[in-house]
Amino acid sequence: MRIFLFLILTLFVLGCATVEITKEVIKVTNTITERVKKSVPQKETEKQELLNKTSEEKEIEEEIENIEEKQEEEKNIVESQQKLAEINFIGKTEDKILNLLGLPQLSRIDGNTYTLRYDSDSCKLFLFFNTLSTIKRVEYFELRNGKTVLLNSKQSLEQCYREFKLIN
Repeated sequence: MRIFLFLILTLFVLGCATVEITKEVIKVTNTITERVKKSVPQKETEKQELLNKTSEEKEIEEEIENIEEKQEEEKNIVESQQKLAEINFIGKTEDKILNLLGLPQLSRIDGNTYTLRYDSDSCKLFLFFNTLSTIKRVEYFELRNGKTVLLNSKQSLEQCYREFKLIN
């Protein structure tokens, strides 16, 4: 009888331990299953959203490349514009500019940049000064047409100078 009680008690203790282990294994399995479901998109909409994000990222990268290309083109045009310029405004003081061209149609301070804009019939002259300098001198200039496209030919530059009465 003692042996029978001992076997029943042993089976009871071992049975309880097995039940507890089984409960813990089930909890862990459920947790892992939920995490896998969350990390792998189950629905087509979730898959499509992931694809859209990557296509949006591609579009953004393409747009950034386009902007950088246009900035490089404009930089090259301005450099060639300044080489072709018969009259170079760089280094001239604000007083010399005012004596030469008169009052601007627009003057503006934006951060450390002071800008003067002169308008003629078909072009605009932009002169940029550094406000941190003690003597305001032109540090950069550009000529644009009425649609704000940079002028890039010697003929269009000369026409603009004629309109501002800088050359005959």
